Amino acid sequence: MDSSRIIEFTVIYNYHKKGLYNYVFMITRSTMVAEDIVHNTFIKLYDNYETINEKEKLERWLFATARNEAMGYFRKIKVRGEEDLEITETMAGRMDPGKILEDKETGFLIERELKEMEPGQSEVFRLKELSEMSYNDIAETLEITEELVKSRLFKARKKLKEALKHLL
Repeated sequence: MDSSRIIEFTVIYNYHKKGLYNYVFMITRSTMVAEDIVHNTFIKLYDNYETINEKEKLERWLFATARNEAMGYFRKIKVRGEEDLEITETMAGRMDPGKILEDKETGFLIERELKEMEPGQSEVFRLKELSEMSYNDIAETLEITEELVKSRLFKARKKLKEALKHLL
């Protein structure tokens, strides 16, 4: 890569790293794993940048690659029969009544509801609300129709609204 491409890559990295990290963290619930996956995703982008034909679809490429990396991570854990220490500690922290009382009730309820939702609904919600992707980009990233994205998002929001209505 020449210096102009490196600058372009740096701009892309700085623009997308936060949204990508938030998305991966919501999937993995581990800061270390999310950071590794985002890092690996950007390495793949750097290695494949010249071959990506449509630069306007770059965001979709990034999120799809990060999603595939996260799924690969979980497959690897399942095959090895391992558990990530940080994930285990996070789950244990959530089960501790003292920790639950310290958390903001709203955040806790949202996370709990997202975990209990159908994976397709929670993933669409996370992509739309946390990563601020468009309906079209989500549809292309997940390889589903835009109508299905809207339907899943509607159902996810409805479930969250129902779970949070007592707080309002």
